[in-house]
Amino acid sequence: MRYRFILIQLALLSLFANNAGAQYKELPVIPAHHFSITDFGAVADGKTNNTAAIQQSLYKAKTEGGKVTVPAGIFLCGPLNMYSKTWLELQKGSVLRLRNDIDSFPSEKERYLNFINISNATDIKISGEGTIDGQGSIWWKKYTAKEISFRRPQMVFIEKTRRIEIGGITFLNPPNTHLSLKSSADVYIHGITISAPADSRNTDGINISAQNCTIENCTINTGDDNIAINFGNKNTLVPECSDIFINRCFFGLGHGLSIGSFTSGGLRNLRVSNCKFDGTTSAIRIKTARGRGGLVENVSYTDIDIKNSKWPIFISAYYPKEPASPEAEQPAPIDDKTPIYKNITLKNITVTGAQDAIKIWGVPESPIQGIQFINVHIAAKNGVQIYNAKEVTFTGSDIKIEKGDKIRSYQADIKGL
Repeated sequence: MRYRFILIQLALLSLFANNAGAQYKELPVIPAHHFSITDFGAVADGKTNNTAAIQQSLYKAKTEGGKVTVPAGIFLCGPLNMYSKTWLELQKGSVLRLRNDIDSFPSEKERYLNFINISNATDIKISGEGTIDGQGSIWWKKYTAKEISFRRPQMVFIEKTRRIEIGGITFLNPPNTHLSLKSSADVYIHGITISAPADSRNTDGINISAQNCTIENCTINTGDDNIAINFGNKNTLVPECSDIFINRCFFGLGHGLSIGSFTSGGLRNLRVSNCKFDGTTSAIRIKTARGRGGLVENVSYTDIDIKNSKWPIFISAYYPKEPASPEAEQPAPIDDKTPIYKNITLKNITVTGAQDAIKIWGVPESPIQGIQFINVHIAAKNGVQIYNAKEVTFTGSDIKIEKGDKIRSYQADIKGL
């Protein structure tokens, strides 16, 4: 009995250690019912439009709750709606492929309908070893040529939903964003692969506003932000985004891990750790502007490796571009959408092959407050720019540049560099 008790204790300790950083409070609870899309007539030939058959299986799960299985094969379909207490399982070798007949594709209110849409739900799970393929190239081409004016479909769109788990899936080539989660809570995203070419249009990897969220062990290559934490709903009492943990992710092609550009809803408590960036335009990126800003506070980046990034650390209260010079900027009136950044920590960061070492641009009426660089080592072509910032401290850090001034600053309080 004593030996069994010790084994139980060790198992519990292991479980606690594996989830020590997790921010979600609850995972989805799915009833035991099981349905296969082929039971409703879905055909895996890559040609048949299976929208009605797959939607019927999801309606069945809506009524009873349970798991809807996609077996091996290519199933052309979409758009689809998922509902509470549903688990969509894509088995190994399965592909859900979005139809690309743009001329007859369903639309509503000047928007093409999303591939998989989930709204006002609880207990949602999407997992497995299969693939969701958006066939996005024709959408990108027509959008670039201005042949379509409606908003293109997002691959998976989730809003106002609680208890979400997304794991293992491969997401390919969406017409628009791969995975969007808006105003949701208790989110666990793990082990997914996201892939779209660098020249694909607006193909953010994960676009999210959430409370109590963990994203870990993901690989993201895309044509826009790899992850964008975007929060534009103004609520002065409760931050729209809070307690988010991003861990052990790889970021390749794309614009990096971004906060913004809409930050008016507020962000509190973001932790990013043990992540690697290679070839992203930016890596650590915070961006907003007057008129779309809000409070961003208590943000930390720890144990981060950044290679071949143009702007590896880019924190700015201007978007889409900074002014010609900080000296030319005049303070603007402060209101509820003035950008406010507080308490940002970067620790154990290594940067190589960068263009600009660090760019920090606050607005003069609301300087960025409290940025700590601890054990940060950067090799770049150009030096550091810090404008309109208070309490910027460097501890055990060094910057090596190839040309020009190591530091350019204006209205900035900098120590230790």
